[in-house]
Amino acid sequence: MIMSFQLCLTLRTHRKFSTCLKLLSLISTLVLFTACTVNNTPKLILNDHPLVDKIWDIKNKRFISRSSLKASMLASEFILLGERHDNLIHHRYQSWVIEQLSNANKKTGVAFEMINVQQGQLLARHKVRTVDEMIGLLNQFKTHWYYEQRYRNLFAATLQAGFPVIPANLSRKQLRQLSTKGENGLPKAYRKMLEQVPLSSLQTQSLEKEIMASHCNMLSNKIASKLVLSQRIRDAVMAHGLSKIHSPVKVLIAGAGHVRKDRGVPLYLMKYKPQARVLSLGFTEVENSSHKIADYTRRWAAEELPFDYVWFTPQVKRKDLCAEFARQMKNKHRTQN
Repeated sequence: MIMSFQLCLTLRTHRKFSTCLKLLSLISTLVLFTACTVNNTPKLILNDHPLVDKIWDIKNKRFISRSSLKASMLASEFILLGERHDNLIHHRYQSWVIEQLSNANKKTGVAFEMINVQQGQLLARHKVRTVDEMIGLLNQFKTHWYYEQRYRNLFAATLQAGFPVIPANLSRKQLRQLSTKGENGLPKAYRKMLEQVPLSSLQTQSLEKEIMASHCNMLSNKIASKLVLSQRIRDAVMAHGLSKIHSPVKVLIAGAGHVRKDRGVPLYLMKYKPQARVLSLGFTEVENSSHKIADYTRRWAAEELPFDYVWFTPQVKRKDLCAEFARQMKNKHRTQN
């Protein structure tokens, strides 16, 4: 995701907060426009790229079949599925994972980054049975997730499998409160997780760089540093929530950055439950000029791809949102002068 309102909230006392909100407003509008056409299907490009629909096994450095991936998943306790939020192909493959677990009679809990604790409590009170009811309840809270356009089919697959839907995120208010208090002001469970899994200076710098890039390089280094804590809190919250699921198998649906093994949710899970088998799968859009695995390693700014497996997919055709925002801000500045 390019921008999060939750992150804007952490800038509430900073003069860039208003700029952040303006950027969010523009990006939210453009993302909704580019993410869905009349039939709610985004336009995909690079469908004939040689890596499309191939699955790369990072440890063994080879391509594998879906059946091999399925076997690894069925042997795992935690299955973390990292997506680009507006790519419906990613959601289709996530639905495939849900179906495989259901067909194998694996009792599974499915946690969603897109659902916060308050929404989860509402769903639990209503004992949701249909996807329409689920989306209606979720939409009682203002979010940027576009449940109808993006997540209907994935929600339907989860409900059809009879798997419980579990919140994996904080509300905006909760995240703002935790972020402003700093690490020492966190609840004991989250603080303990952060203390047990400290990031090295290189990991911190890499995360700051990622945050800067995801915010169109329009944030100061000082603000980016503050947002590192916000990101780490969310990773810890997701890991803590997953560890409390009673089902033998736990699935997480989240942005790909959250399921990175080097500094995301898997790192916390492996510390909290070192004997558990954790599988991280990153759905990755292909790039026109990138035909080698090493090209994608560089994209993730890591020595190797930071997942167990990478599933390559077509790319969603998107507008250059940062360029559009920069143009509008330039025009506004010219008008004011």
